[in-house]
Amino acid sequence: MMTLLSVTLVLTLLAALMLFLVGKETAVSGLRLTGQKSLYIAEGGAAQARAALMAYVGAYPTGFTTVDPSLLPATVRGWYNNGVAQNPLALLNYLVVDGQRLISPVPLTTSSPAATFQINWGLSTAHLKLQYGGAPANTLGDGTYTATVTLAPKVTPDPSCTGRPCAVHLVAGTASSYEIFYTYTITSIGSLPPSWRREVKYTGNFSVYLQAQSFARYALFTDTHTDANGNPVWFANPTTFSGPVYTNGEFRFYQFPTFTSTVQSASPKAWYYNNGNNVELAAVENVRNGTRVDAALAPPAPTPQAAAPANFTLGAPTVPFPSDAYNQQGVAIGLPPGNYAQVTPAQIDAAIPELKGTGTVPNGIYVPVTDAAGDCVSDPNINQMLGGVYVQGDLDSLTMSVGGPMNSQAVYTLTQGKVTATVTVDRALNQTTVTMIDDKGNNAWPQPSNQNGCPGLPQGPMTRRFTSVPKGWQGPGNDNGAILYVQGQINSLSGTLQQNEQTTVAASGTITIQGNVQYQTPPNPSDPTSNPLNILGLFSSGGDIVIGQYAPDNVIIQAVLMAGTSGSAYKSVVTVKNYSAGQPRGTANLLGGIIEKYYGAFGQLNSQGGVQSGYGRNFTYDTRMSRGFAPPFYPGTSNFQIAQGSGHIAGVKPIWSEVAPP
Repeated sequence: MMTLLSVTLVLTLLAALMLFLVGKETAVSGLRLTGQKSLYIAEGGAAQARAALMAYVGAYPTGFTTVDPSLLPATVRGWYNNGVAQNPLALLNYLVVDGQRLISPVPLTTSSPAATFQINWGLSTAHLKLQYGGAPANTLGDGTYTATVTLAPKVTPDPSCTGRPCAVHLVAGTASSYEIFYTYTITSIGSLPPSWRREVKYTGNFSVYLQAQSFARYALFTDTHTDANGNPVWFANPTTFSGPVYTNGEFRFYQFPTFTSTVQSASPKAWYYNNGNNVELAAVENVRNGTRVDAALAPPAPTPQAAAPANFTLGAPTVPFPSDAYNQQGVAIGLPPGNYAQVTPAQIDAAIPELKGTGTVPNGIYVPVTDAAGDCVSDPNINQMLGGVYVQGDLDSLTMSVGGPMNSQAVYTLTQGKVTATVTVDRALNQTTVTMIDDKGNNAWPQPSNQNGCPGLPQGPMTRRFTSVPKGWQGPGNDNGAILYVQGQINSLSGTLQQNEQTTVAASGTITIQGNVQYQTPPNPSDPTSNPLNILGLFSSGGDIVIGQYAPDNVIIQAVLMAGTSGSAYKSVVTVKNYSAGQPRGTANLLGGIIEKYYGAFGQLNSQGGVQSGYGRNFTYDTRMSRGFAPPFYPGTSNFQIAQGSGHIAGVKPIWSEVAPP
């Protein structure tokens, strides 16, 4: 009996001990689970903080982050500062999300080491979840987290920096677009009652592409929406415009023209035909007694009353026209982009070995190159190109063509008076061959100077090969960008642009198109994946762009055309020579866009709406321009936009670590 009682007692004690241990293990498991949950909350908070950062810098979702229009190109050039003493954090004061702009309470200067935001997921804004100051507790699951995001500049090597790595890089082929590099640190503390705290840290790098909007982005842009004589211009039914349309002036609508993209006017009003009784309204359509009489509509428009209205905005911010072409002139002789000061004869002379020391720039066709031998001669094989091609005085003709056994060479043939220069660009071999010849077959290279230290050597060969290619500016990247600048007018332009060339032809005077202007590989505007490299921009800063009298019927023009600057008193247009006289010339088939100071005429219509003289219009927007393509060094607007930089943040896993919470 005693034995049985002893066994029972032992079993009871063992059972009690087992229950005690199970209880302890349950309590420990609960503690472990609570601690693990606080880690998960910290991890979730870090992920939410990273999502808030991506939204703020426009990485994901895209399209919701804009740049405040008060940001000027000169301000951003100050941040870049030629690669030294930069201020990359200042951009954070100009980002706009959900209509709100965060401005640091502590000025962000060149000496600021970092900028720190707090995460507030309780903000009412849909995408903006960052704030300066405060450390709100954000609910997640049955706990909370507090999180901060710290951004600091990240210096990386780039040729646009000056002798050292820098954080703000000038983007190749542009005068005022920049890629800004940052490192980010996210700390998130997850908390569960009564006192559980775990902390997670994310670190990583990314960049923001601060892109100056090019005028090439417009299908049609007018600074003043009248013709050069002040006569009104009407958008009339049944015209259809593809791509963005903008004016700094005031639009007029005759019945129901259609628009596939945005229509914007800086004026708060528009004119409507109103059955001949013209009326000016602060409205995007003219409706009388419940019936549309005139309106900008979105295609297709089976009936004017049932059609959707176009995306039409009145009172849009003014987009100032460029004031000059100094940037294009400067990069043609090798000056860095962003030069908005008048180019001097001394700067031009310094880029042309044969002109060094003369103090003058005679009319001629010039290829700016280095003077490696210091002999004031454009020596072949040892000299490299500084910029593109520079012409002083009027150019009789410029013809583009495709050469080489594999059609891989771009050929530019320029004629001025008795001199013809043939510039053959082979980007695969990184070399340019230039031949200058007169009408008698003689060498037409400039005669080397014999003054101010120049020895006055012989002229050199007629054909010279340089160990580089035109880039407009021998800066970072920009492997396909060329610029040809004419200080004067171009009397005849035609030809085919080679499929690897990205070229801007700029002139201070009128550019006259006398033949088809085409791409070797044209894009398909309806295919968003069609992105061939060849892009051509024509820019007349102080004249017109004219389709000349010798251009063929049904002329083909594949380029972005821009005529005029605010600094010129000339009333520039894109137009047709003698458009109001002679026989109909068919249709002007444009693939690209038109940007002009005033609205230019292409032809006159008869009473039946057919072409009576000049050309009809068949304009197709080059949709590559809406994807950020633009001719190199093309005039840019004063507005900026955010694009994803080369250092992506969305889709790139951060470095994770757990640290001890404070």
